[in-house]
Amino acid sequence: MKEETAYHTISEVSKKLNLPTHVLRFWESKFKQLSPMKLSGKRRYYREIDVQLIGYIKNLLHEDCISIKGVQKIFGNQTINQILKSKDPILKKKNVLAEKKTSDKTSSTNLNNENKKILKELLSDLRNIKNSF
Repeated sequence: MKEETAYHTISEVSKKLNLPTHVLRFWESKFKQLSPMKLSGKRRYYREIDVQLIGYIKNLLHEDCISIKGVQKIFGNQTINQILKSKDPILKKKNVLAEKKTSDKTSSTNLNNENKKILKELLSDLRNIKNSF
């Protein structure tokens, strides 16, 4: 077994996270924070922090059902360390949408402006998807 500080090949990361290698390469093009070390022959070597970020991206996309554009907005210009320190910056794993609604007025005042903006963007993305069918 490799040490925690060892580098991982794309096939190792693919098996560990149950993701096809082409998905990992695609995500590299979409998320600037994900940039494995490349040596001669264009071989990719992922650090443990890269593997953690990929797992986080997978969770946001597959479990939380956030679009790639949505994840890009969440990440913004943050570094990989900032992203992983503040995991789940949008919902903080308590899921704003699942909060108990006492009334429409009360729930809307409880949401801060940033969450409102994010929810509006997500709603817009969902409408665009709906209209594309």
